[in-house]
Order: sequence, then C-alpha cells, then structure tokens
Amino acid sequence: MGINPIRRDNIMQNLALETNALEYERKRMQGEKVTKKQQALGKILFWTLLILLVAAVGVYVSMHL
Repeated sequence: MGINPIRRDNIMQNLALETNALEYERKRMQGEKVTKKQQALGKILFWTLLILLVAAVGVYVSMHL
C-alpha cells in the first residue's frame, strides 16, 4: 500500500518547483524600491491600526472596571 513511487516523485518535483518560484519571487521583491506612495499608505495603515488597537484596549478596560 502507499503512494505510487512515480506519483511521489511528481509531487516532490512540483514542490521543488513551487519552492524555487517562491524563492525567486522573494529575491526579486527584495531588490525593488518602495515608492513614496507605498510609504504614505504604509504610514496611514500603521497609524490607523495603532489607533484602533488603543481604542479597543480602552473600551475593554472601561467595560471591565
């Protein structure tokens, strides 16, 4: 019983190809520069999430006092 050896080799080849593709994409993205627009969006997102987190903690604390 078990997986056919030929099928197992196919699965391993597919996993290796996917891993190589992901590594290539990761390395390619490391070389890209972040644009001013992306920086601005990142800052807006960061501060929005921080404010929401502080508000959530404040509401939680005020409800349990």
